[in-house]
Amino acid sequence: MIPLLLLLLFAFTSCQAQNATADQITNLPGVSFNTNFKQYSGYLNGNMQGTWKLHYWLMESQGNAATDPLILYLNGGPGCSSIGGLLKMLGPFYPERDGNSLYENVFSWNKVANVLFLESPIGVGFSYDTSNTSNVKTDDDTVAYQNYQALIDFFTNVQPAYANRTFYIAGESYSGIYLPTLARVLVQGINNESFPNKNFQGMSIGNGYMNVKHLTNSLVLWSNYHGLIALEDWENIKTSCCNNQDVDKCDFYSHLNTSDYLSFVSDGSVCGNYVYQTLTTQSPPWPQNQDPANLYQDCYDPLPPASTSSPMMNFIKGHPNIAATNPHGTASILWYDSTDSQRGNPCWSEGATSTYVNKPEVQAALHINSSWQSTVGQWNDCNGVIFTTYTVIYPDTTPLFTYIINNVKTPNFRILVYNGDVDTVCNYLGDSWHIRDLANSLNMTDQPRTSWSFRNQIAGYAQRYTANTSVTVDVLTVKGAGHFVPNDRPGPALQMIANFIGNIANYSTATGIDVTPQGPPPSTDTAPTTTMTTTTTTMTTTTVTTGAGAASSSFLLVVISAVLVKLLL
Repeated sequence: MIPLLLLLLFAFTSCQAQNATADQITNLPGVSFNTNFKQYSGYLNGNMQGTWKLHYWLMESQGNAATDPLILYLNGGPGCSSIGGLLKMLGPFYPERDGNSLYENVFSWNKVANVLFLESPIGVGFSYDTSNTSNVKTDDDTVAYQNYQALIDFFTNVQPAYANRTFYIAGESYSGIYLPTLARVLVQGINNESFPNKNFQGMSIGNGYMNVKHLTNSLVLWSNYHGLIALEDWENIKTSCCNNQDVDKCDFYSHLNTSDYLSFVSDGSVCGNYVYQTLTTQSPPWPQNQDPANLYQDCYDPLPPASTSSPMMNFIKGHPNIAATNPHGTASILWYDSTDSQRGNPCWSEGATSTYVNKPEVQAALHINSSWQSTVGQWNDCNGVIFTTYTVIYPDTTPLFTYIINNVKTPNFRILVYNGDVDTVCNYLGDSWHIRDLANSLNMTDQPRTSWSFRNQIAGYAQRYTANTSVTVDVLTVKGAGHFVPNDRPGPALQMIANFIGNIANYSTATGIDVTPQGPPPSTDTAPTTTMTTTTTTMTTTTVTTGAGAASSSFLLVVISAVLVKLLL
């Protein structure tokens, strides 16, 4: 009997090993440098029936893959692919402008962790419902369920070597809702012993959509203090909205109407009209020349015609209000080349990523299911149908955070909330208010806000809140970064996440990570020279549709949208 049990155990273990081996990427096309880490790509089951297939791409650590923690990374939207996060923000590869090759990101987060990029929910990227590929309508709780089931499959069947590994969940933009909803069910599953990995250590939210009211009210103030509102308009707003009270306490949000937390209009009051009309006239009509994801990012060259763009781009061009809130945000619906230090990468990385990922040889290397290729067939960074049909259940995530903090049993559980300080989509002030109010409601202890540094220069500011000495919440700003912090400030972002997962309270602590390039530098090609022209346009306002993470046609479209994360991006 004992030999039979041993044989069965061996067969089970062998089967699990085969699952991981089958998903290993052995030859990723276009990589221009020697990699020192393994990577895997395949599918995880997002439901118990096995019909919801969520695509994953695992980058093992360049440090010690056998002991370094695991980070699950989710992009926002709702409806955007985490492959965008991999290839445009924090993965080891960035696509060249032509989309034919990949150059090295020396500040990749897999320098310090194994990073699992999950395309979620179904309908995003390569993820799909095998029984009905048009099934994409979803909501916050359903997405949490899909992600939870996918993690069970990952730890139990697909990558069992990680079953006892310390793990974190991380993301940006609309992940300000994705992550707390997932964390809540993780805490529940771990506490009732139904989840296979009990070593859930924390979550990291970048420029998160966590509180629609705070993001709206704070963005009005943020816009004024960054020179986006005329003095006379500002006086009118204060007079009609604030009733002679402190302007920081003005509830601009209450003068806007919404039925779905996606579309906002004035409530017809004097204040509502001023907020709506003033902010919608700060920029020309769509396509606008101001990047809501980064106030200081410039993209100059015109976008290719719709007929030569991706299907998602055609959809955006035909729906200006969706464009104002679309997940691609900044780069893809603005323009092309820039004077920044990244060769304009934020301006053209969208098209380059799409070109690369849609290559047949790339999809073969990623083990993309043939049934997806025969039914869906085209990878897009974001799914506009998911966004337009999505149901927002948690416009205020306070109850989710409260449950997590009160019920998590993991010692030294940590939460990081960080914001680029020049993002207008999910601005730092609104997120800071949200965590401050949460901390006050739970009687958390706060420490003084201090600066943190990268290479002896101030990289931002940090404040820590502590609950019962067992849970910490760190609120950080990243100086000069917009909505996509790891792309705008890659070095500080890597140091930040390394200190977070290392449980180092001082975010100024240098990592000692080797960032020596392993391959040739990126191409120095330049875009064709263009003639800059000035045009005069007349603005007309209509119903405003917003999204979190979107590239807005005007700041109101970002503001009154409550900045619902739709940026990728």
